[in-house]
Amino acid sequence: MKKTIKLTATSLAAVAGLSLVAIPAHAEEAVRDGGITTSKGDISFEKNTETVEPQDPDTNKPVDPMDPDSVTPTNGPLSIDYISNIHFSTQKISGSTEVYYALPEQVKDKESGTIIDRPNMVQITDNRGSNAGWKLTVKQEAQFKNGTSELDGAVLKFENPTLKSNNQSATNTPTAEAMTLTPAGTASDVMIASANQGMGTWFNQFGSDLDAAKKSISLTVPGDTAKIEGKYETTLTWTLTDSPA
Repeated sequence: MKKTIKLTATSLAAVAGLSLVAIPAHAEEAVRDGGITTSKGDISFEKNTETVEPQDPDTNKPVDPMDPDSVTPTNGPLSIDYISNIHFSTQKISGSTEVYYALPEQVKDKESGTIIDRPNMVQITDNRGSNAGWKLTVKQEAQFKNGTSELDGAVLKFENPTLKSNNQSATNTPTAEAMTLTPAGTASDVMIASANQGMGTWFNQFGSDLDAAKKSISLTVPGDTAKIEGKYETTLTWTLTDSPA
């Protein structure tokens, strides 16, 4: 004789309920039997005093400046990595007021060896980790001079500052200023990073691209200023402080 077992919907629910109750009970016993313990993870930091080499702002790849008188970088963790020297080339003596524009920067890609033109720039790195902010200023120490001859009334301007970084966001980007320098005057603000700004490596190039760069740094020389043959030079002092104040 065959026996047929019939389970109603209510019976199935009851069976299912019994099995669900039993599983947590077994799990609790397993935890009690095996126990609970903890492990740790850790990381240590040390001050970063490495020198950061010049980079191409467009690729962040290392480059070698072609200027034989390249600026000496400062040590980290807050450092001036690179500043372009400003060259206005050789010009004809003129009795009229003239505006001369700086030549672009030339650098060599370290990987390919290719020589490329780039806007003149400043490169700053903040590896302190404090997010305290910083400020870069520049001062023209004296007027352009050639021996005892001085370009009286000559005015040096930096315009179209453009900031770049592989760490750039809407909140951590410093501010950059256009500058008209006064020989032997007060220092001018170049870049200002408030608290929680300017971490990592930053580039301030004068001109958003190569075409703009060709008209971004100028030297205006009055026509009635006495001029003699030879090279006129000045010194720019760049100061990076560890606070934006």
